[in-house]
Amino acid sequence: MDNTTDRVITIHPNSKRYTHTFIWLGCISLFVFWILSLFLWQIFKIQLIFLISATLVLILIGVLKYLEPGTSLFITPKTIRYCHRHGQWALPWQDIIRFGELKADVQGEHIQLPYVGIKLNNLDHIAKSISPRLANKLIHEQQELLILAIANKEVDFEGSLINFEPYTLNEVIYKGPIAAWLHRSEQLAKAYGYHLFLPESSLDRNLNSFLKLLKKCHDYTIVNGPN
Repeated sequence: MDNTTDRVITIHPNSKRYTHTFIWLGCISLFVFWILSLFLWQIFKIQLIFLISATLVLILIGVLKYLEPGTSLFITPKTIRYCHRHGQWALPWQDIIRFGELKADVQGEHIQLPYVGIKLNNLDHIAKSISPRLANKLIHEQQELLILAIANKEVDFEGSLINFEPYTLNEVIYKGPIAAWLHRSEQLAKAYGYHLFLPESSLDRNLNSFLKLLKKCHDYTIVNGPN
């Protein structure tokens, strides 16, 4: 963060790339196939149905990309804030112990997973800042991590079920999606050593480069404080 304590670093997700290309290509293709169907429907009905369906899927992908936030992360000397189409969470740097790669055994091979892990020293701020919609969405988005942990016998099947029991944290009782997400974060922390997981698709650079950026920002804050 150099010498500027008021600097804000914004991260733009790779998932937003080619958004307009998908939409325009889909719309143009749909128009072309519609014109062709006026003359060739009886001869190539099945082929045209397939092509039109494919273009509709292409448009849908483009629209979903468009609906994603243009900025996925705001990094300041005080906080790191993650933005998602379904909500957001924010953390002070002091809550973070470390960042790291996620590695797991997949079919006998030790591979790096497409996530950056964040280990916390407490869950107070994240529980208060995360929106219920995002908490609910993350439970499902991180399902693949849970399935992998079950396959590697790091989480038992019974413990993998969504737990909607209230979650008590420093005498504050959380219920609903936030409680379920806190229970799930606890399970994933036992399996991978991290509470939060940033998907590679939400980043604008490769995992190693992003980890270097986070560690540099974290070290700056530890040394200089949240000015």
